[in-house]
Amino acid sequence: MATRKLFRARHMGLRIVYEHIPGPLTAIALGVRAGSRFDGRHPGVAHVAEHMLFQGTRSIDQLALNRRAAELGGEHNADTGHEDIAITFEVFNSDVGEALELLAEQFYRTTVDPARLRKELRVVLDEIRGRLDSPVEYAYLQAWKQFFRGPLSHPVCGTVRSVRALRPRHVTAFLRKHFVHRNAVLAVVGGASRSTVIAQVRRIFRHDDHAPPPLPPPVRPGRSGFCRIRRSGASHSYIVKMIELPLVPRKLVATAVALDLIGSDPDGELFQAVRERHGLGYDVSSHFEWGPDWAVAILGASAGRGQGNRLHRVVSEVLEHSVTEGFSPDALQRARKKLRYRYASLAENRLERALAHAEGTLTGLPSPESIERTVRSLEREDIEAAWKEALKKRTLTVLLDT
Repeated sequence: MATRKLFRARHMGLRIVYEHIPGPLTAIALGVRAGSRFDGRHPGVAHVAEHMLFQGTRSIDQLALNRRAAELGGEHNADTGHEDIAITFEVFNSDVGEALELLAEQFYRTTVDPARLRKELRVVLDEIRGRLDSPVEYAYLQAWKQFFRGPLSHPVCGTVRSVRALRPRHVTAFLRKHFVHRNAVLAVVGGASRSTVIAQVRRIFRHDDHAPPPLPPPVRPGRSGFCRIRRSGASHSYIVKMIELPLVPRKLVATAVALDLIGSDPDGELFQAVRERHGLGYDVSSHFEWGPDWAVAILGASAGRGQGNRLHRVVSEVLEHSVTEGFSPDALQRARKKLRYRYASLAENRLERALAHAEGTLTGLPSPESIERTVRSLEREDIEAAWKEALKKRTLTVLLDT
């Protein structure tokens, strides 16, 4: 994938990243370093604050805000993670100025009306209960809660108890503290010219209060080992294995390649073992999550009711085999090809690229191009060594069984 030239600038403390991709559309990602890691004494407040961004401002109410977004015809959304909140908008090039105006309206002037907040809290509580009803989500949340302590341990959505305790003043204080220029990145990718984007940003984003970005609370490791959770009435067993990853970028990328070789694609070792050779269950998953000072690989698999012990043995055997036997050249070639495809797809996706630029600038993580170059340079020995090192670090296995 050819490297495109990025333009970076600052405007009143706001970091701007611009990338030109010819075409009729432009994607915008306004990232704010204000994910659930920053919830403090109110778990879930970041996620609720994200919901309130669409519930009205000092100038326009909820209906007018969402109608205005619909009139622009683009995709207008937001998402909250452990590290940041991202508001996104993809519109025609000619509508970039108006899209930026709407994002600035949300960034500067979101209000927390008590009635609107009560309504959104009901929505969030329903979302939390839905996740708890799913055995897959329940096992994942239990594993995450034990693997970390402190600010990373609670779900992004919060808990039923913590969300019920939220009041308008908590959400308002969160927005005022975190939604400041020096805590945000505006990434713009698409056909709108650089001169147009910069001129519109200078016209619209003019209310910085010079507040410094809040410092992230430290990451605290939790437990390791094995934990069995009993849940009556569960229709099947589920296992989640969390693996602490090295923070050295090259080793982290190498471990990600190994995870892809082991993981949930039909050619992956875990998929073949759980689904094909043993016929244990339908769900097989593998992914990793990270921040600037933490990273974790997560494997998951399901089995029929009462098959938890067998599932645990199979997953353990797959991991042991990956360490003792390594990865075949054919498997590595397939993994490289799949990764090349993913990066080629990302190169054409304006919205995903804008998000990657915003999140990378906020957290200091490598760019997609940098990761691709690293993948190309990795030898088989690099990948196997990084994977062996990861499995010697802190791991936690949580087995949900009846």
